[in-house]
Amino acid sequence: MKHILIDGTTISSRMDGLSQYILNVTLNWELTPGYRYTLLVRPNECPPLYLRFFKEKGFQIEEVNIAPIGPIRDLQFARYLLKRKHFDAAFIPSNQYPIAMRLPALYTIHDLIYEQFPEQLGRGKFFKRWYLRFVTHVGLFKAKEVVAVSQYTCNEILRYHGRNYEENIHVIHEGWEHLLFFAGEAYGYPKDVAMKNYILYVGSSREHKNLGRLIKAIKNCYQELPEDWGFVFIGNNKMLTSKYQKEINEINKEREIVQITGWQEDRSLANYYRHARALIFPSLSEGFGIPVLEAYFYRIPLLLSNQASLPEIAGNAAIYFNPYDVKDISRTIVNFIQQPNHDALIERQTQRLSRYSWKNTSKQLKLLLQQIAKSV
Repeated sequence: MKHILIDGTTISSRMDGLSQYILNVTLNWELTPGYRYTLLVRPNECPPLYLRFFKEKGFQIEEVNIAPIGPIRDLQFARYLLKRKHFDAAFIPSNQYPIAMRLPALYTIHDLIYEQFPEQLGRGKFFKRWYLRFVTHVGLFKAKEVVAVSQYTCNEILRYHGRNYEENIHVIHEGWEHLLFFAGEAYGYPKDVAMKNYILYVGSSREHKNLGRLIKAIKNCYQELPEDWGFVFIGNNKMLTSKYQKEINEINKEREIVQITGWQEDRSLANYYRHARALIFPSLSEGFGIPVLEAYFYRIPLLLSNQASLPEIAGNAAIYFNPYDVKDISRTIVNFIQQPNHDALIERQTQRLSRYSWKNTSKQLKLLLQQIAKSV
C-alpha cells in the first residue's frame, strides 16, 4: 500500500485562500484501494469541521509543531522526516517547500508576489526575499511535478526561475464548492453595517492588494454617491497605515461611508457577501483570486482589476478598471451605481463559475500524485 504525506502545516485557523486550497483539494479526494493518506496539521489550526470530514473519509491526522514559514520550519520538518521513514510520496500544497524533503513530491506554487512587492516583507526584506526564492527554487528542482494555479503564475515561475522547468509545470485552477457550506443559511442584513447599500472589499491591507488607491478613489468620488451607499472592508487590516486611516476618517466626517470590520469567519463573511451590491477587487497581483469566484457564487457584480491572473480567471464576466489609475477606479464605481441593471453581467458570471470546481482540481492533483507514488 502506498502511503502519501500531505503537508497541511500552512493551514491557518483564520481561513485564507491558501487554507481553502489545501483543505478543499484534499477533502475532495476519493480514497482508492492501495493508498492511504496522512495529513499533517498544526495544533488548533485546522477548523474542527474539516477535521471531522477528513476523519470520516479515512485520512490519518497527525498534529505536529512545524512552523508554516521560515528557516525554523525547515529544521522542524527535517527532524520530523528523520523520525518518519514510511512515506512513499508527498503533496506540498503551498509555496513553502521543505528543503529537507527527499520524497518524490507534487508541489503547488500559488504566486510569486514576494518578487514583485518585496517591501511588504518588512524588516529583513532582502533576506526574506532571497529565502522565499531559494525555497521555491528547491521545490522546482526536487519535486517530480509542479502545479501552478493559473497560467499567470506559471509565466511568473518561468520568468524568475527560467524555462528549464516548463515541462513539469501543470496549470490547474482552483474551485469554489466550499461556499456551499453556508449557502442555505438565512441571516438578516448585517447588524453592524450602517448603510443600506454597500460595495464589499475582501482582502488584507498588504501593498499588492492596492487598498491605498481604492481609498483614494473613494475619497475622489464619495460626494457623488447616493446617501444610502457605502463600502465595507473585510480582512486583516494590521498593515492599514495611519495615513490611510486618516483618509478614511476624512471620508467619514459627515456620515460613515467606509466601514472596516477586520477579519471575519466564513459563516459571517458569507452573510456580508449575500447582502452586498457588488464586490470590488483592486489587487495589483494575484496568483488566482478566490474572491472572483465568491462574487460569482453569490451573484453580485464584480468590479475588478485588469492585472495579473484576474482577467484570466474572470474572463468577460467582470467590470474592469486600471488599478494603478485612481480616477479610473472612481469612474468605475460611480458608473456602476448609476447603471442599476446588471442582469447580463450576472448571467455571464454564473456561466463562468461553471468552469471551476474543487472536484476537478482535486481529481487532476490526485492523478498526478498517484503517478508519482507508482513510480517509486
